[in-house]
Amino acid sequence: MSGTYFVLPPSHRLFVVFDDAAEGRAALKEAAAAGYTDADDAWIFAGEEGLAAIDPGVGRHGVAVGMVRIAQRLMTSDCEYCEGLARALRAGAIVMALKVDEVAVDAASDLLHRFGGHSLAYGAHWNFVPRPHATQTTNALADFVPGSNE
Repeated sequence: MSGTYFVLPPSHRLFVVFDDAAEGRAALKEAAAAGYTDADDAWIFAGEEGLAAIDPGVGRHGVAVGMVRIAQRLMTSDCEYCEGLARALRAGAIVMALKVDEVAVDAASDLLHRFGGHSLAYGAHWNFVPRPHATQTTNALADFVPGSNE
């Protein structure tokens, strides 16, 4: 994940949390086989390096990113979602960001959910859009507990 981080939600990236890395890799393989994404273009965040890349705060990437984060906090729930991703990473989960075309995002979300993926959100335009599945929302991530996939 070296050198990859984002300020605004990356367009056409489907974010998903997996408590079990092996389930995440299996889901990625299946999603690629189904033609929803390219496995070679997947961003996978794990551990301290993943935390640095997601950087929901203002500490690591300077004043310009800090100004964007302030605007995000005022206008969207993006920072809260990123903070939830950071909590998931600290708890040992992995986060994937898969390049998925907008027409395939529902089918890809369903597939990832079947493999244990949760807290799905799609980077569309200027913010993260939570995906279907009642528990797969930014609010669910605020209460993220490893191993819980309700």
